[in-house]
Amino acid sequence: MARYSDHLATEVRLERMRPEQVEDAKQRQPAIYVPFGSIEWHGYHNPVGLDAIKAHEQLVGLAARVGGVVYPPVFFGSGGGHTDWPVSYMVSAEPMVQLVNDLLQGFERDGFRKAVLISGHYPNRPVYLDAAHDAYLEAGGAMRVLTLIENEVPGGHGDHAAKYETSYLLHLLPELVDLDRLQAGTNDDITGPDEIVNWMTPDYQGHPNYGLVGIDPRAHASADVGRLETDRLLDYLAEWVTCR
Repeated sequence: MARYSDHLATEVRLERMRPEQVEDAKQRQPAIYVPFGSIEWHGYHNPVGLDAIKAHEQLVGLAARVGGVVYPPVFFGSGGGHTDWPVSYMVSAEPMVQLVNDLLQGFERDGFRKAVLISGHYPNRPVYLDAAHDAYLEAGGAMRVLTLIENEVPGGHGDHAAKYETSYLLHLLPELVDLDRLQAGTNDDITGPDEIVNWMTPDYQGHPNYGLVGIDPRAHASADVGRLETDRLLDYLAEWVTCR
């Protein structure tokens, strides 16, 4: 069950709203939130769409707290070096810069005054989100725009499908995570709670954590960790939306 989407008192997901519902939401809080991600390998235990799924559910939680509407997840990732992995599809940055700039222009025309662009796929920000924001401002854009990835929040953490991303999803959408899949191999090499490992190298083929980068999720990922990290992120975003 989704942490926020399955408990909404009022619909905030743009694609599910009628025009008058969008207008009402905009009058209360003229903010729109866009989740970005990718389709790529996130270990044997996580879905390949983890990045955007995670960001979307986080932003639904934000909208439920402070108002605003949530744009559908954008599953286009760029950068990160995952091109050769199975079910990993990266796109060029240039068309994404134009696409995001077009979206921002459209949001402003429609009366939104703030936009939050969150990418669960961390390279998206430096590869195309920041450039799109710059292009929007250079064209005279007047909305306040925040581009962010979760581990940039003070005290926040992130990784690639290891302790933290797995924990986020265990909190947000636990039915999508299969931790049992990580027990398919030997567990006698579980690493410590602060040891960051790159399991993406060929040496780790066949290892349960193959393709992960971060702290070992087998012993250290949990819904409680995901809740703490999510609360920290949403507190930061809520302050930005309501106080700035």
